[in-house]
Amino acid sequence: MSIIKHIIDRDCHIRESNRSVIKHVISKLKEGYTTYSQLPKSDRRYIMVECIKCHRENRELYGYVMSGIK
Repeated sequence: MSIIKHIIDRDCHIRESNRSVIKHVISKLKEGYTTYSQLPKSDRRYIMVECIKCHRENRELYGYVMSGIK
């Protein structure tokens, strides 16, 4: 399990926007946005894509669980 997924699973509600989730994950970095801004562009993009992917997976799981389909 990645650190990003762990942060999102623990702290983020499925109703939050992708932007809010990304901002929260960035805030959890050691020096927050300062660390994020010093990363190469490819690494910053990877973090954003992973945040969105993990958040979407959580929404899908929530929808599946709450629908009661057996």
